[in-house]
Amino acid sequence: MASKGKMEQLMLDIRKTPLFRQVVPMEAQIGWPIPLRREGKVYVTLPFFGANTKSPGKTVLFPPFAKMTLEWSNLLIVEYVNFRFQNPFVDGKWEQSVGTFPHPAVAQMSVGEYQEKRHQLLTMYDAMFENLSNGLTLSTEWNGQFSKLLSTLMEPALEPYYRALGSKFFDRFLPNQ
Repeated sequence: MASKGKMEQLMLDIRKTPLFRQVVPMEAQIGWPIPLRREGKVYVTLPFFGANTKSPGKTVLFPPFAKMTLEWSNLLIVEYVNFRFQNPFVDGKWEQSVGTFPHPAVAQMSVGEYQEKRHQLLTMYDAMFENLSNGLTLSTEWNGQFSKLLSTLMEPALEPYYRALGSKFFDRFLPNQ
């Protein structure tokens, strides 16, 4: 696999921050990044969700319980929200599982194949964020490839939560679902 891009490295490094270590359980998973533009700046929101890996070959997923937003240009944390306090979901039952991983679209992939597709998607996120930062647009072909990869890797059980957190983004890249 190729070297880690900015997004992949961020998702590893965020775990080392004092804020993450203080407020996010160690076993929490980091969800798919959500871009945000505000007042001429580009931000990335990382949702955190619960996962139980006690069953062999199956991970039980729980709804996102928090999010952290960082300014893309300098990776400065600008926001942390605990959803148990500020609930963006209509039905936030934190202790109930919502589904399992792997989901059908990735169940037949080897671990290596999944990791390669994940790397490809996160590399595409890097391109997206760089283009957003520079006021550039991406090609229709690129958008289609990104959408296809995101829809393959997106955990169906978590999709409604992602849509609640970033409706414009997910309506654009996960249409008709």
